[in-house]
Amino acid sequence: MMTGNRFLIPTILCIALTVVVAIFWSPKNDDAVTEASKVNIPNIENPFFLKGNAYISLYRGETFSLSLPFLFEDSSIDGISAVTFDSNDIKAEMDVISKTGQQYGAAELGYMKVDIRINKAGSFKAQEMTLISGDKSVSVNIGKLVFDVNNDRTPTNLVFSGAAVQTAMDEYTLNIQNTEKMEPVAIKSVTAELASMHLHTVADSVPAGKTISHTLALSGDPERYSWYILKPKVTYTVAGQEKTTSGYPTILQLTEWTQENINHIFENKANSEYK
Repeated sequence: MMTGNRFLIPTILCIALTVVVAIFWSPKNDDAVTEASKVNIPNIENPFFLKGNAYISLYRGETFSLSLPFLFEDSSIDGISAVTFDSNDIKAEMDVISKTGQQYGAAELGYMKVDIRINKAGSFKAQEMTLISGDKSVSVNIGKLVFDVNNDRTPTNLVFSGAAVQTAMDEYTLNIQNTEKMEPVAIKSVTAELASMHLHTVADSVPAGKTISHTLALSGDPERYSWYILKPKVTYTVAGQEKTTSGYPTILQLTEWTQENINHIFENKANSEYK
């Protein structure tokens, strides 16, 4: 495993995601089972990844745990020893592959957890991931992921919180606590570069020792991808100095699939199969 600091938030994020998956994919009542039986799931010859869209603001050298969902039937994804991305600056290490046991028709949902670290500042994009197992390597399309890395250090005067996982696709909630006893903090912007949605920014002042909460609007085409991760860049000023930090990471995904969702997922699974 990679050495270096690991942050509590990604761990909480993965735990919350597991809980939500169990809730989302388990039948809740007889009516839900009846409705689910009406959805036609095509046969899955090869496991394939659900394409997502992410904007993840990080500090240089920070490790972020990324859980990538995939669907499979009889054959799964096993024996992966290494993972690389289509940007050499994105350092990745394989962690674990988990099978949720949650069925949707004949399909089961699984997750591949990968630890990401980038050791220099800049914007880095990933669309393709290569899975290595012995002398076999398979490249798969995972969507569009943006890692925005800054050189600033983790602030000691700001604490962020929000929703680890949510079903709403039209908003993002960010709570900001200012732990300074004397100085207010001026939030200048909260921004994210997503491919199919726009995060409407906010500017505000956080008094010393106080917490504020904002629900920022998201607009666009959320059905373009199966899942989203939003960890926005926060620009702020304290004691006359402008600095950059990262907001709270939130996973956005639908609670259940309609036939339209299923059709869209399978129509867009090109180049995402593990075969």
